[in-house]
Amino acid sequence: MTKFKKYVSILLSVSLIAGIAPMDAQAKTVEDKKAVVQTINEKETMTAQAETGSSETAAPSESPSATPSASASAAPSTPPSAAPTATPVIPSQGKVVVDAEDAFSTTAGSDGKTCTISGYKGNAAVTTLYIPKEMGDKEVTAIAANVFAACPYLKNVVIKNDIDIAAGAFPAGTEIWAKSGAKAQTYAQANGLTFHPLDSTASLTGKKDASFTKGTLTWTAVNGAVSYNVYRKKAKGKYSLYKNVNTLTYTNEKLAAGATYTYKIRPVFTAADGESIEGVDSKEAAIALTPAKVKKLKAKGIRGGIQVRWARNKNVTGYQVFMKVHVKGFKTSFNRVKTIKKNKVTGYRCKMLVRGMKYSYRVRAFKTIKGKKIFGPFVMVTAKAK
Repeated sequence: MTKFKKYVSILLSVSLIAGIAPMDAQAKTVEDKKAVVQTINEKETMTAQAETGSSETAAPSESPSATPSASASAAPSTPPSAAPTATPVIPSQGKVVVDAEDAFSTTAGSDGKTCTISGYKGNAAVTTLYIPKEMGDKEVTAIAANVFAACPYLKNVVIKNDIDIAAGAFPAGTEIWAKSGAKAQTYAQANGLTFHPLDSTASLTGKKDASFTKGTLTWTAVNGAVSYNVYRKKAKGKYSLYKNVNTLTYTNEKLAAGATYTYKIRPVFTAADGESIEGVDSKEAAIALTPAKVKKLKAKGIRGGIQVRWARNKNVTGYQVFMKVHVKGFKTSFNRVKTIKKNKVTGYRCKMLVRGMKYSYRVRAFKTIKGKKIFGPFVMVTAKAK
């Protein structure tokens, strides 16, 4: 590469020497002489660049009469400033509802039991947002400032627990849905935001049918609600949305006899943008599809035994009676002594007992459905034999 540079330098020098004489001889005016001097200066500059390996400036024309172009002037030493980066525009996606814990990031409280929502990592085009009551095993007690400021289409925020909200947490125009009198209402009023009360139904009751295969729920109306969501769980399972109704009663059919179902009701409201907003949970109501406890159970010592009686239940098939004797210093257990297959028989007399001994009785009702006995809870009573 070094030899090549030297070769270029020699060629340019020869060309320079060869070109000076004729140009000088032909210069008849001051202007011609000036042109010759300028051309010589340009060629000297080219020679210096070739020797130092510069490749940034283009070689000028070798014609002695050529006028230097504007591009031959030195480039400015300061590069032009970069154009400002435009703020990215978030396109609207229509109605977007976010109701998931993984859309939020939190900061744990000092007590280890609470947390503050300090960031949002969900869909920025969200229109309706549900603030979770809990994040993992920690209760949400606050929302930090400007967490949702970058959500331009956020219209409805649903807050079901009483939490602190920092200034600027939500963009202008957001409508707040929360319990009446909660901190969220104070925040909305202080920031000029529309507030909607999310009140729950005042009462909820459940009643099983005599068939033990269906149950009926009844609840009170909530002002402004357009319908109600019925949530249900079986035994110790998890709640899931089971039905949406626009009445104040609902009968759940085709249930499993012997099982227990628990329900809660959430009122549903309609926002200004047409979005459905779920309200606050009602209190739970359980329907146990089993016979009820026997009522008015009594035991009385009679001559040579004990008489046990209870109230009749017309919705059952019959009753079972268990008995145990109390012996000092010994642990005894109950044993079944009688199965009564008619619900109108509401008593049992136990004879041949030891006078003065204490006996306990447990009685339960049962219902036979498709050949299977469905039992109610036990009720116990104690008496001494005479």
